[in-house]
Amino acid sequence: MKIIIADDHPLFRQGIKQAIESIPNAEIVGEAGDGMEAYHLVLSEVPDIVILDLEMPVLNGLELCKKLKADFRFMKVIILTMHKEKHYFDAAIEAGVNGYLLKDNAVEDILTCIKVVWSGQDYVSSNVTDILKETNRDTTLKYVESKLTPTENVILKLIADGKTTSEIAALMFSSPNTIDNHRANISRKLELEPEKNALLKFALRLKQE
Repeated sequence: MKIIIADDHPLFRQGIKQAIESIPNAEIVGEAGDGMEAYHLVLSEVPDIVILDLEMPVLNGLELCKKLKADFRFMKVIILTMHKEKHYFDAAIEAGVNGYLLKDNAVEDILTCIKVVWSGQDYVSSNVTDILKETNRDTTLKYVESKLTPTENVILKLIADGKTTSEIAALMFSSPNTIDNHRANISRKLELEPEKNALLKFALRLKQE
């Protein structure tokens, strides 16, 4: 397994290198401090795996990843980054990366990542997936809140808490019929399937995400 590491921070690069050297069949065939240097190394060594910093001088990791994927379909690319925002992850996936690691835990995660990527699967470190889950949850909540009135949002939260129609009516000083009308409106606005307990299932899923 031939590997190239490209990162413009020598100390960080050294830490990654030392971790990889513990893999019996791994051979680091080159190191680079910028994207163009890494590209020329790849052309000469044709490695199996390339580990790239997302932000490098001359040619950044995602730009280089796109070039490598166009020229060498078999090559696996792992991106290292400090960025936790979802749009960076989305851009990396679009570029075709096989592994995505935050630098905070890269030295600890790199061995597992290499093994998973080498086996033909994609790898995203757990701290990234946690961030993505939270981002997706926030997006879903904002969407739901924007579709419903303040009263309907309160009713949806009470449904998620397991309150019955009668209990919600009592809490909101309203009648069960009025609450039933609100429930029907919520289901319509959220385009839920007309099945039994569809609204309850949705509310519980939203609460658990």
